Amino acid sequence: MHSQAMNISDTSILDCLFEDLHWLILIAGHVISMDSEGETALIPSEIMHYSIHQASSGQVNVATTLKLLASPTHQLLDIPGADESSDHVVRLVSSVFRLCEVEKRAVEVKLGRLLSPEVGCTVMWFLRRWSLSYLLPIETYYSEMSMALLAAFGKDTDGATWTVNFLLSKVESNLYSFSSEPALVKDTVRLFIALVDMREKGSVVLKSEGLWNILRLQSKMERSALLGAAKRGLFKALVLAGAAVDDAQSRGEYWLQVLKPLQDRFKNVICQENFNRIFHEENIKMEIIDILESFIGVAQGSQVVTVQSLFHFLYPMLSEFATLVGVYHNYQQVVELILELYCECARSMLCYLSQGDSRRIYEACLQTIQTYARCNTGRLSLESAAEEETFHDILLLMELLTNLLSKDFIDLSPPDDSSNGEQTVTAADVCLYGLNTIMPLMTVDLLKFPSLCLQYFKMITFVCEIYPDKVCQLPMDLLKNLLSSIELGLTTFGQDIIILCSDFIQVLGTHIHTSNLQSAAVYEALRPLLKLLMNLMLSRQINSDVLPNTSSALFVLICCYQADYQHLVQGLLDSQQDQLVAERLAKAFTELTSNITLNTERQNRIKFRDNFEKFIVNVHGFLLVK
Repeated sequence: MHSQAMNISDTSILDCLFEDLHWLILIAGHVISMDSEGETALIPSEIMHYSIHQASSGQVNVATTLKLLASPTHQLLDIPGADESSDHVVRLVSSVFRLCEVEKRAVEVKLGRLLSPEVGCTVMWFLRRWSLSYLLPIETYYSEMSMALLAAFGKDTDGATWTVNFLLSKVESNLYSFSSEPALVKDTVRLFIALVDMREKGSVVLKSEGLWNILRLQSKMERSALLGAAKRGLFKALVLAGAAVDDAQSRGEYWLQVLKPLQDRFKNVICQENFNRIFHEENIKMEIIDILESFIGVAQGSQVVTVQSLFHFLYPMLSEFATLVGVYHNYQQVVELILELYCECARSMLCYLSQGDSRRIYEACLQTIQTYARCNTGRLSLESAAEEETFHDILLLMELLTNLLSKDFIDLSPPDDSSNGEQTVTAADVCLYGLNTIMPLMTVDLLKFPSLCLQYFKMITFVCEIYPDKVCQLPMDLLKNLLSSIELGLTTFGQDIIILCSDFIQVLGTHIHTSNLQSAAVYEALRPLLKLLMNLMLSRQINSDVLPNTSSALFVLICCYQADYQHLVQGLLDSQQDQLVAERLAKAFTELTSNITLNTERQNRIKFRDNFEKFIVNVHGFLLVK
């Protein structure tokens, strides 16, 4: 850094300085740590060996290194021996700490306007990336450890305790001083989450006064001070910290401090006698929105050790939110947040909940969907903005239904003897009711939104895979709408949707065939898809990349409608004006099903798929040649 004095009003010099700092911090972060998304974050072996080698060469004094680390307010030259005998890795980290201290001091003397939010974001990125690997490392993951790094950041050390306190203080400072900088607040909250996402780190954080300072700060901040994503992340981190509390009684006391104020705020709002008259007032609406964002963060932070206590905290409010959907049905943001809260509870909590608690979620979701349906039935608009609002609502509803169904795949719940076999509302009930609600709201224009289109076809395929018998029993008008959307998916929306539609047909057709449902309404409803799929495949309207899926669907339809298949083949042969082409086509169709039993067993599907690949190459070679 240049030593000459400069005028702080000269922003061009500051801009150059901040640009240099930004890139230096980025380089430092990439040098001393590696990307660890989806895997355990470790100190790179090269960095570990470098630190060990420096110590073995007699160039490291651990006491001096720790003094340097814990002195972010001092210059390097002010610490005796720091330049010659401090660990270089710790020295690099301490320089970033020193920059944090500069930012803090600048804010204290009312010079925060001169700081760079981008550099602030880069500092938070560095601290998060570094803390994942270096702060409280698990020693058993390493064959050898640097004593300097262990003393500075290892378990049960004063260095680690000081570092956690310092980082929490920085988090608090950023939340208080830079709440108007969304990107910086977002990165700050991500650092906070990284400090509590493991039990070992959470235990140290719980003992730090910094955690309680952050808790007090968020309770005093104006409701609009933090954006929704930051509010969620803040409560997610506070809840993750609760997982590190050892015993149930202490954890209960922790929830009282973290969650009880949130619960009280909610009750104070909705229990007002005149709530139904004032709910639309801006301050009331903003309070509800802030509480919802906080609840979503609580659900996101749930883990297997905390899910039961968190659910018992959330459930009384979940049932109330079902009613609020009706109250706020004209306020899109509130409705979406309520649906998002249910989505998050189903995604993060449901697989760990007992059967009894799961039923409570199903019942609350069913009540919410019923209220939503009542408020939106017959609600049409020609405005594109209104259509996009409907798109977001329906997308959240479909995500909710998909998340509810996931418990049938992943169920990590404890044994539940209290239910005594009692069944009230099930995931199937909610999902099919939700499907009944969503189908009338779907339009071709809405399906042009790629994310909505993909989620819709994922959902109906998921429902069919888990409850094919329930799909077969749907009311005829709903079943026709469902199969019409499958037909649309095969012809309109691209490969990903064709694969999902093919899987839907295969599952439903297999169930019809194996359950002998030839007299059921669904049998006749599915019949037209045989001709459609054959025409699409023979006319090259379906890409060869999806042939494994479409051929399996076609085979199942052939098994279900063998007479129709023979009739279609004969009609295709009769339509050929060239006798040679007709003969070659007849031979190809004969070879397609030769030595294959027409049932839906897996080995027969595989044989047909292999035959069909040869068939389609052969037929495309002569059938469409003019």
